[in-house]
Amino acid sequence: MDAVEQLLTEAVGRVFPAAQLVVLDGGRVVLERAVGDCAPETLFDIASLTKPLATVTLVMRLCQRGRLSLDDELRPGVTVRLLLCHASGLPAWKLLGATRDQILARVKSEPLERAPGAASVYSDLGFILLGDAVEQAGGARLDELMAREVPFDLRYGPRPPQLCAETEQGLRGVVHDENARAMGGVAGHAGLFAHARAVAELARSLVEIWHGAGGLVAPETLRRFWSPCAVPGSTWCLGWDRPSAVGSSAGARWPKDGVGHLGFTGCSLWIDPPRRRAVVLLSNRVNPTRDNDRIKAFRPLLHDAIVESLDGK
Repeated sequence: MDAVEQLLTEAVGRVFPAAQLVVLDGGRVVLERAVGDCAPETLFDIASLTKPLATVTLVMRLCQRGRLSLDDELRPGVTVRLLLCHASGLPAWKLLGATRDQILARVKSEPLERAPGAASVYSDLGFILLGDAVEQAGGARLDELMAREVPFDLRYGPRPPQLCAETEQGLRGVVHDENARAMGGVAGHAGLFAHARAVAELARSLVEIWHGAGGLVAPETLRRFWSPCAVPGSTWCLGWDRPSAVGSSAGARWPKDGVGHLGFTGCSLWIDPPRRRAVVLLSNRVNPTRDNDRIKAFRPLLHDAIVESLDGK
């Protein structure tokens, strides 16, 4: 893993001010590092990793209980399934309002940009709508549901500033995403804070479920959510992505049936279920500015180096 550690160390100050990396292989932690201005326990704003780790996990649990269905329509033609596949037709992103109520009202009436199911186009707005559906079905706000339903240290903010890595414009312990911040830091698309060890623990739990163990959800439920959706040309499963054929952030060596997700603040999680393998990268690449996009080139280099180190080829 020397090449991996060198890549990570050399990225400090150029790709991000701080980062945590945890690598699982065979279900075991084979590498854990914190570099730059952070410790292993520092909490990062994990941005859109909130989607699969919070919202999708809660959707799976609610579906199992019959409180929510993939075929439930939340708007005409827009089902839970299509929202999970990013195929609702809602815009990718826009500022929606200054309060939680304004944002939820706006996302329920926002004009669609394409017919539902026509194509997968990544949409924060879709997961804002989905988060509201989870709250209605679960009878509580997302932060309460996460604390009650998911026994891992991934929690919504605000978090104590002294425990958190700084993002943009001095934000520390307060969510970076503007819509999530206007919603009080609790939304379906963003808002979670965590350290890499906690993300890795949840990833390991999901992998063991995929292999047939008990846990947060039934194995058949997880396997269904980690299977490709039916939208033509899409790499999306139900709330989780698969590596694209070319230019994937998981690099060229990650198996195409792996699952993962990215976060705008500089975070990512990629899982290879058959090998019980996962790579968690948390960073604050948006500090001091979101204009630093060197993370795009760094991620595939890092994942390729990890796979080469683990597999020896």
